[in-house]
This record gives sequence, structure tokens and C-alpha cells, in this order.
Amino acid sequence: MVRPKKNQQHPNLQSAIKETAREQIAERGAAALSLRRIARELNITAPAIYNYFPSRDELVTALIVDAYHSLAVALAEASDVVHDNHAASITAAANAYRTWALTHAEEYALIFGTPIPDYHAPMEVTGPAAAESMSVLIRVLDAAYQDGKLELGDFTPALGEMLGSWTEKFEYEVPPGIIHLALACWAQIHGLVSLELFGHLSVNLEYEEVESLFEVEIQAMLARMGAA
Repeated sequence: MVRPKKNQQHPNLQSAIKETAREQIAERGAAALSLRRIARELNITAPAIYNYFPSRDELVTALIVDAYHSLAVALAEASDVVHDNHAASITAAANAYRTWALTHAEEYALIFGTPIPDYHAPMEVTGPAAAESMSVLIRVLDAAYQDGKLELGDFTPALGEMLGSWTEKFEYEVPPGIIHLALACWAQIHGLVSLELFGHLSVNLEYEEVESLFEVEIQAMLARMGAA
């Protein structure tokens, strides 16, 4: 029997490789990702994968970029729905971050969890991807600031220098104070979500209680910025 060509087996082989890789990560963890195992599961030869991803690291990088992009899209879509209400827009972005993390736990762990042994992310590739979601938060905060609905806090000269370098590196056209608020917001949102996702809150709290805690903390965050 003549074996079907690979494009007949998998119309989009690149997507099939990525999806199988995500399944492997969910089952065995990112450190156990194997191109040969992916090839076996897709019933193709290993060289067929190498045409798309010459190494495991390049596949991991592609998955990381996809995850960052997916997160950024989720934040943008949520915040744009209520763009005329700044507090609601910030809240929507925070809730979207949590929802995305809970529904994409393996991808969240891939970009924010334990580093993969012997993998070194190429920052020229993953850096801009990581900045996408931060750019959404910065845009939402800057819109509130421009409308006089947000208060910028003070920061030390050393922090100001760091914020200036971030502004220059990623070409953000906003005051350094907006970058400061974005980092502070992200740290609080990310911290709560990570504690929940990695099981540190679920020991004593039910899902609804964690959800209530998240909501209270986001409202407190808005109040500190004068955006409640």
C-alpha cells in the first residue's frame, strides 16, 4: 500500500507539530519534550519535523511566542469591550489574564514557570512577544491617565533610570510613570494568578473564594491608582 504524502496526512503539519508538542508538555512537562516522540505520534519521519523546527529549542521558542501572542490577544479583546470605562477596562484585562492562565495552564507554565533545563530563550525573538501583553496593559493605563482618571506615583531616581531604559528599548510612547504602574499592576495580577494556578491558594480556599479575593485585590489596586 502506498503511504499517503505528509501533506495529505496533515494539511498543516506545522500546526500539528505544535499541538502535539503542547499535548506532550501537558502530559510529561516541557523538559520531556521530544521531536522524535512527536514524529512517532504524527506517524511521520523525524526529518519531516526538522524541516519546520531544526531543534527542540526552536520548537519551544515557537510555542513560547504563540503563548505570549495568545495572552496578548485575550487581554486586548477583553479590555476593548469596555474601552469607554477605564476602571472596567483595567479590570477586564486583569480578569482576562486570570482566565487565560486557568484555561491555558501548560502554556502559562511554559512562559512563567520553572525554566526548561538547557533551554535558553533567544530574547530577540521572545522579548518582543512578551512585550505584546504588557503593551496592552500600558495602552489601557495610558488611556486612563490621558483622561485624568489615573494618578502616577513617585519613584526613586534609580527606578526612573530603569523605567527610561524600558521605554527606550520597547519604544513605548508614554510617561515613565505609566510603565511603573504597568509593572506594579502586572506584579500584583501575576502574583495572585500564579499562587492560584500552582495550588498555593486552593489549599484553604474554594474556587469562588479565590475569585472573590482576586476581585477585591484588583479593586484595591484601582483605588491606589485613583482609578476606582
